[in-house]
Amino acid sequence: MMEGRLLDTPPMTAAENMALDDVLLELKGEGRTPDTIRFLQFKPRAVLVGYHQSVAEEVRVDYCRAQGIDVNRRNTGGGAIFFDENQLGWEVICRKAVFDVGVPNPRLFRTLCLPVVDALAILGVSADFRPRNDIEVDGRKISGTGGTESGEAFLFQGTMLVDFDVDTMLRALRVPVEKLKAREIDSIKERVTCLRWVLGRTPPLAAIKDAVRRGFEVGLGIRLVPSGLTAEETERFQARLPHYRSAEWVDPVRPPARPRGSLQAATKFEAGLVRYTLSPDLRRNRVHELFITGDFLAFPHRALYDLEAALRGADLDPAALRRTIQGFFDDGALRIPGMSAAEFARPLDPLFQKIAIARTGLPLADCDRISPTNGTFAEVIGCRPSVLLLPYCAKPADCDLRRDKSCRVCGRDDCTVGRAWRAGTDRGMRVVTVVSFEDLWAELVRMRADGEAAFVGCCCRPFFTKHAGDFERAGVPGILLDIDHTTCYDLGQARDAYAGGFDRQTDLAVDLLDRVLGGIA
Repeated sequence: MMEGRLLDTPPMTAAENMALDDVLLELKGEGRTPDTIRFLQFKPRAVLVGYHQSVAEEVRVDYCRAQGIDVNRRNTGGGAIFFDENQLGWEVICRKAVFDVGVPNPRLFRTLCLPVVDALAILGVSADFRPRNDIEVDGRKISGTGGTESGEAFLFQGTMLVDFDVDTMLRALRVPVEKLKAREIDSIKERVTCLRWVLGRTPPLAAIKDAVRRGFEVGLGIRLVPSGLTAEETERFQARLPHYRSAEWVDPVRPPARPRGSLQAATKFEAGLVRYTLSPDLRRNRVHELFITGDFLAFPHRALYDLEAALRGADLDPAALRRTIQGFFDDGALRIPGMSAAEFARPLDPLFQKIAIARTGLPLADCDRISPTNGTFAEVIGCRPSVLLLPYCAKPADCDLRRDKSCRVCGRDDCTVGRAWRAGTDRGMRVVTVVSFEDLWAELVRMRADGEAAFVGCCCRPFFTKHAGDFERAGVPGILLDIDHTTCYDLGQARDAYAGGFDRQTDLAVDLLDRVLGGIA
């Protein structure tokens, strides 16, 4: 039976845990440290973004700073997580040869997650492995995992949700709405669970650790011997720690939250979310910068940096950019388990739709807020849209027609719907207030049946991202314009909004609407 080290470290800061991960993996890759199963905990609470994520895109930094929550970056890919004192982390730091793998892959993920499934069974919880790398109880995640590599070694890590402060997590993280579509749910509280919720009690931490130890010993056929850090590990850890406390590590200049003059598009796959942020040089027809972020697992670590460097200054041509991306995949310079090069490049499609809009003369900031469906922007405009769809949530909360499909255009200063309504009717359009998702679908079906050529609508970007497939399925050419102000997605009230029960007010981008409608012949 193979023997390994059981390393149970005390609660540490985020920087300390990340530095130690780096050192353990590095020394394992050099063959200077034993195969290890490690337990880790955090104190104080921490938000950890994945290696390929941007802090500005994933974390509400001001809230975390005010609440004393550490913000740091993991060595592994995947999504941002909130790690409080009630959660237990587990890690496998091992030679690749032990599992006969050259590249971490879905088979390895399953092999290393099943021992935790067995550990949960020991604790009285029936769980299942769900590809690509989650452990779930009745469809709700109780453990998420991720990994990275160094030479001939890899690190695979996961969380065990013992108890869970959902409210703080929601305030600390900017949860991307693209993930919600894949799970077909609207509330983060319906996506996760923890031992306390399932069992009705919180098992002692020692019992949880013992169950995980037994799960790995049986599942992997190993014997774990408790031991501490070696002298070399301790020395290298102390030397590495300042780097993991630095802004250079925590928040490298990947992109800023939204670079000026940039366009953004994201696509969600089973293997993860891919988000491109493009700063184009339209005059020279070149890529100024293209930043790639997301919650996918990519190998090796520097692959995205190298790809971004290869794309910088390239021709602003989607076919050429796809060839460069394909080359990285073909050469093994970029490997993403479960994702093809074609899938990875798919955000280029909506990006170049927005570039085509920019070439009509609209400012980039406007173009980034325009999402065509069932046709290009020019094609939809050429159809002379005859219907304007406006969301009820842009009417004042005290308006007696808020949930009515009409509008009296009363002229209230605090209502943008009246201005938009007038802009549409002045151009001979049929203007409708959409009062629920079902109502929206009914309108789209009606337009198709009536032979309406095209429509213009206003909705928030998260709504369109989530329902892009529904708009395509309806088959009616349209242009969706992003709205201003806090939306139901920001407030976690999407489900109420779909049923017409959202009680806050949003604002329409009426100036943008005027510019778009002004282009209709």
